[in-house]
Amino acid sequence: MTPAPTSHAPKRVWSRREVLRTLLLVGSVALPLTACSPPTAGDEPAPDRRWGAFIPSVLPASASSPSPIEQLAVLAAAAPGFLHRFAAIGDNAPLADLDAIVDAGASPLLTLEPWQPGGGIEQPRYALSRIAAGDFDADFRRWAAQLSEWGRPVLLRFAQEMNGTWYPWAIGMSGNTAADYRAAWNRMWNIFDDASADNVRFVWAPNVLTDATTDFGDAYPGHGVVDYLAVDGYNWGDVPGHHWQSAPDLFPRSLSRLRMIGANQPLLITEVGCADGPSPELKANWIRDFFAIVESEPRFEAFLWFQTDKERDWRFNTTPASTEAFRGGLAGIVDR
Repeated sequence: MTPAPTSHAPKRVWSRREVLRTLLLVGSVALPLTACSPPTAGDEPAPDRRWGAFIPSVLPASASSPSPIEQLAVLAAAAPGFLHRFAAIGDNAPLADLDAIVDAGASPLLTLEPWQPGGGIEQPRYALSRIAAGDFDADFRRWAAQLSEWGRPVLLRFAQEMNGTWYPWAIGMSGNTAADYRAAWNRMWNIFDDASADNVRFVWAPNVLTDATTDFGDAYPGHGVVDYLAVDGYNWGDVPGHHWQSAPDLFPRSLSRLRMIGANQPLLITEVGCADGPSPELKANWIRDFFAIVESEPRFEAFLWFQTDKERDWRFNTTPASTEAFRGGLAGIVDR
C-alpha cells in the first residue's frame, strides 16, 4: 500500500481529448480517439494495435537493481505501451507504481477491486447492493481525490469479470444482480465525476464467454459511463476443471458481443495468458492465433498479457518457441 503524498505540483486540468491522446500515445504513434464521437460508416481508420502486461512489480528491488519494465521490454523485444496494477478498494492509490509506469513511457491500467484480498469468494460486506447504497462512498472519494491530485492520465478498471463465479462482486454471489452491478458502477462513476477526476478513463471488463461464465450484456453500465470495452481470457490447458481452449475459442465471440452492446468505444483485452501444452509448439501456435485475432479486429487497440507464474505459468516466455512467437507477433504490431 502506498500512502498519498502530502503535497503536489499545481494540478493540470486535462481535457477529455488530451487524456485519450496521452493514454493512447507511445513514442510518436497515436491511436484514433474513437471514444469521443460516434462512428461514421466506412470512415473508421484501422487503429495501431499496442501491447502491455501485468508484471508482479514495476519498481526495482533496490537502487542498483534493473528495472522490471526494462527487463520486460528486452524479453519481448518491444517496449510495453501499458502496464497493469491491482488494488483493493481499501488501499491508497499506488502512486509510486503509477509514476514508474509513466516515467517508463507507458500508460497505467489500474484495476480497483471491491473486496478484502485473501478473504475468499463469499464477502457479503462487499455486496453490490451495499456499494450502490453508498457504503463505500468514502473509499471512492479517496480514490478519486488521490488520482485526480496525481493528475496524469490513467485507465481505471472496476469490478472486473463480474460474469464469473470467483469474486465477491460476481453476479449471483451475496445476492448480487446485474441491476446491482450497474447501480454500483454508476455510483462509483458519479463520485469520480463529482470530484472532477478528468484524468481518469473507465474500463468495463467482463470475462470471455465460456462454460463457466454467463452472458455479460445485462451488466453493461451504459454508454456514457464506460470509455473502453474489454474482456479477460485465459487458456488453462488440460488440467482438472479445464480443457485446452484455442484463442479462436475464447475471444472472437466475446469481442463481437462487446461491439453489439457498446457504443463506439475502443476494445481491449485487459488480461490474457496461456498455459503450456504437452509440446512447446502448442503454446507457440496459440500465441500466433491470438495475434491473428488482434490484427483482425478493427476496433481493437491493446492487450495486456498476464506475465506471471500464478495459478498456471501464464508467461509468454516459458519456452523458446513461445517467446519467438510472441516477439514475432509484436513485431507485426509495433514495427508496421
